[in-house]
Amino acid sequence: MLDRMPALVLAERAMAAERSGHEMVAMRGVPMLPMPPHVVDAVARAAPDVFPRDSRGSVILKTSIADHLRFAFDLQVDPERELLISFGAQHGLSVVLRALLEPGDEVLIPAPTYLFDGTVRLAGALPSYVPSAESDGWRLPLERLAAAVTPRTRAILLCNPNNPTGNVPIAAELSAVLDLAGRYGLYVVADESYERYVHDGPGYVPQMSLVDHHDRLVTVTSLSKNYAFTSWRVGYIHARPDLIDTIHAALEWDAINVADIPQLAAAAAISGPQEWLEREFRTFRTRRDILCAAVAEAGLSVITPEAGIFAFVNMSRVGIGGVALEDRLFEAGITALNGQRFVGPGTHARLLYGGTEASLAHLGRQLRALVG
Repeated sequence: MLDRMPALVLAERAMAAERSGHEMVAMRGVPMLPMPPHVVDAVARAAPDVFPRDSRGSVILKTSIADHLRFAFDLQVDPERELLISFGAQHGLSVVLRALLEPGDEVLIPAPTYLFDGTVRLAGALPSYVPSAESDGWRLPLERLAAAVTPRTRAILLCNPNNPTGNVPIAAELSAVLDLAGRYGLYVVADESYERYVHDGPGYVPQMSLVDHHDRLVTVTSLSKNYAFTSWRVGYIHARPDLIDTIHAALEWDAINVADIPQLAAAAAISGPQEWLEREFRTFRTRRDILCAAVAEAGLSVITPEAGIFAFVNMSRVGIGGVALEDRLFEAGITALNGQRFVGPGTHARLLYGGTEASLAHLGRQLRALVG
């Protein structure tokens, strides 16, 4: 039996605490923006209509995604043969793993990493975590990955950019992973949900831009993060046509198809004006810097995240770890998962910086009080 997702359990706990009068620091991990008029108009136009069912996804949305990938990354994508629409990245990843893996297969996962464990186990597969090092900036552990391959290994699962560390793999590192996968005939599945959150460094590299190294690649992406689309639950899967056909069959048995109106809203968000989003994304580097400064002022340490909306803070000075650290932070009004949730050190915690500058100042005061 699987446990519930820790992030959702903690969020529910925080909402219950606020209802009972406990002050919580107002932080969030996704943009909480109202939908702009062009998206609302697309929904209003679509609402009265009945659409023919298309289990691969709306042609309009897939074309919008292919256009975006061509414009942003010079990727040439056939929208009808290489894309599938899913109910977000979480759903997409679950369908992908159940379609491609067999019970007992092993999945190598560099850690710390996002909450993939339950999704891998739902596919009947076994996660095998390969630790990266804080002293190395949480970069991909290439030598350890190569040493971790066994006869049961069938896939490597990446989070790019990484949640919770904010590390962004460079092209040479991704190429090395793909070369390793090519030597052993492995799939490389990547959750690339934070492409628009890169603040500095060489920048985000989609694995599909390196397909000449290895082509057993599958990318899942969430529109919740990149288009403030959390309430709509839309994402997509990108792979070569034969893999898409296999994954498509699993998606049909899982959900038949994604709802039509959210897909048309997503197409409007992707193909329409972007300034409403870009204004928000431009603030994230400043918020990150404010949080990192607050962490340092509290006597704690963090590898400055290159991307994302979170920082993986070393809280060893607090003197406790794991769930006890999580609870101590919660008592201080800070909603943060401890590092063990991400298969990392329990002395660390993932802190979000998606709030206002006033909320970040509040967070800094609470951290200073916590460390004493």
